[in-house]
Amino acid sequence: MKKDFPPSVNIGAQILFELRTEGVELLDLRGLSSVVDWFLVGTCESSAQMQAILGELQKAYKTAGGEPASIEYKELTRWAVLDAGDIMVHLFEAERREEISLDALWSKAKRIELNAEEFTNATESLNSTLRDLV
Repeated sequence: MKKDFPPSVNIGAQILFELRTEGVELLDLRGLSSVVDWFLVGTCESSAQMQAILGELQKAYKTAGGEPASIEYKELTRWAVLDAGDIMVHLFEAERREEISLDALWSKAKRIELNAEEFTNATESLNSTLRDLV
């Protein structure tokens, strides 16, 4: 069962888990940042996986009718950020995630480890969430 997160978190987490992103964590920045409420963070095995995830996230957020998602991605950086309003999704390749260490930079944020089983009753669950938003 999903925790009581906003739709933007549920949509992002579901896509990350469905596309086999590793080490998925949620940082709760409410009260700490005036820019964003949530960081959803995950590790990708390759730039191809990262690009596929970014594409799916962008489609899902567009379908949900939220803020248009903007993407900052340069292949050589091994790090991508998708900004969808109240949430930023950070995707890293493993070494880069360790170098950047968002957990340390945002050490006052509440870290929530997400469980794949809570978010992956695949397509029907995502479609249901998207239908509720439209």
